[in-house]
Amino acid sequence: MRTYKLLKLVLVTATLSSVMLASAATVSEAADAPVAPAYRAYRAPPPPYYLWSGFYAGVNLGAGWASDGGGSGFVGGGQVGYNYQVNNWVFGLEGDFSGTSIGNSVDVNAGFGVTGTASGRIDWISTLTPRVGYAFDRWLVYAKAGAGWAHGSGSATVSLAGVPVAGVSVESTSSAFVFGVGTEYALRDNWTAKVEYNVFDFSSDNGGTLQVIKAGVNYRFGGF
Repeated sequence: MRTYKLLKLVLVTATLSSVMLASAATVSEAADAPVAPAYRAYRAPPPPYYLWSGFYAGVNLGAGWASDGGGSGFVGGGQVGYNYQVNNWVFGLEGDFSGTSIGNSVDVNAGFGVTGTASGRIDWISTLTPRVGYAFDRWLVYAKAGAGWAHGSGSATVSLAGVPVAGVSVESTSSAFVFGVGTEYALRDNWTAKVEYNVFDFSSDNGGTLQVIKAGVNYRFGGF
């Protein structure tokens, strides 16, 4: 009987030892197993250069002067456009609209108490032009050419002894060929700043020329 109990004790001990050894081996293998690296979500690297493609809108402020004694004044307004970039070349279309204070007036004294006053001004100007530029990363130099319009108004008054006795007023819109050059710099995020020079040629409407220089800022809405 004692031999049987001893044999049973030996078998139980051997079984427990086997279980403990197997468990230890499993834990050791789990500890030695390589830990899977934690992967971050993939994010595409930024382009190696500034991308000019996309729709944009902005504002501008500057000055203009007309030939043939048409006077000078301020201009200010806004522009919208679209750019498409191919390598370093940037192709686009832009439209703008600006109010102006460009104008002049003349006083005439004909004698015998007869005086006259005539004044004229350009109320607004607008352009619609294709644009071609070359980008040096964040710098863009460009030229533009297309159609332009200007709305002008004028009046004349004749007075006798300081009392107005006659007057006339007119207004009209004239079309022009527009040529311009400019440069634009990408600031940060989607903001850019530009300086531009335009020439309006009204010879097709028997007029003179109008020159405008302006600075502005644009916000680009992204690439499309």
